[in-house]
Amino acid sequence: MDKNKLIREFQEKKENYNRLGNNIVEALRTFLKEADIPFLEIYSRVKKFDSFYEKTKRKGYKNPFIDIEDICGVRIICYYASDIKRIDEIIRKEFLVIEQEDKSDLLGLKEFAYRSNHYIVTINDSWLAAPNYRKLKGLKAEIQTRTVLMHAWAEVEHKLNYKSDAQVPDKFQRKLFRLSAKFEEADEQFEELRIGIQEYKETINDNIAKSNSFNLKQDFNLETFKAYIKYKFPDDSENWKEDDFSLFFDNFDEDGENFVSIEKTIEKMQPHYEQIHKDLVTHKYEGFDLPKTLLLTWFSLYVTNPKRKGELEFDESAWDIVLKKWIEKKL
Repeated sequence: MDKNKLIREFQEKKENYNRLGNNIVEALRTFLKEADIPFLEIYSRVKKFDSFYEKTKRKGYKNPFIDIEDICGVRIICYYASDIKRIDEIIRKEFLVIEQEDKSDLLGLKEFAYRSNHYIVTINDSWLAAPNYRKLKGLKAEIQTRTVLMHAWAEVEHKLNYKSDAQVPDKFQRKLFRLSAKFEEADEQFEELRIGIQEYKETINDNIAKSNSFNLKQDFNLETFKAYIKYKFPDDSENWKEDDFSLFFDNFDEDGENFVSIEKTIEKMQPHYEQIHKDLVTHKYEGFDLPKTLLLTWFSLYVTNPKRKGELEFDESAWDIVLKKWIEKKL
């Protein structure tokens, strides 16, 4: 096959393969977010011509643009092994899957290698009318799905430059077997942690629902704190972001607070929340982008916590003016 002719054809088709990869990545990001599947990264690449040409020669391909199915490659790196199955369902639903292979199914009991799912796909016909999908009909892409740990193993294995266990010197094989097993076990352990934490959250919420109360003597951690805030402020807690919960919990925890002390603070200060809010508005406080209950409970922490009050150095800011006023009330 004429190499110069192949170079020209490759350059002509390369832009379409780039568009194919970019569009698949964008679509997959949307699908996974809609399905609430967290992921580390989704990215694409187009083979370099040297790699394309080497494979064409090595395999003796007469029609390389048809025969080579991974000119465009897309990789999905997710966090949990169970999500690979959910991603599999999305890929099968949204793309035309020509071929699928689970690399872990090919491994023997004593073999080590990277584990991932591979798909050869083309774009669904219904998408081709959209401007960004034009001229992509029939172009193939390979999609790989793997967990973060599968990805880490594959990258390290690639750097070691061994494609099979038979290539590894005997003195290093046992260490690689052990490492491979640890990576696989870690994937399983993270999955168990994920399930355990979810069940723990459900138990907390079930107990609140059954008793219509919150046990103030239970462990003080981020998950129970979230449940407490949602129980205490059902109308406003939806406005709290994950970072709000984390930051607020860390502040309480740093001060040695627990649910009993927090409850006392809120019970003491909550009747005054509206007046505190009015005072902040009057003095033109500018921090009202925070949820109202978060802002006022945080304010109350400074009013009632001796450690916080001892750290204060008042200035002329709206927050400090109002805070000083309420501390002097000695509620």
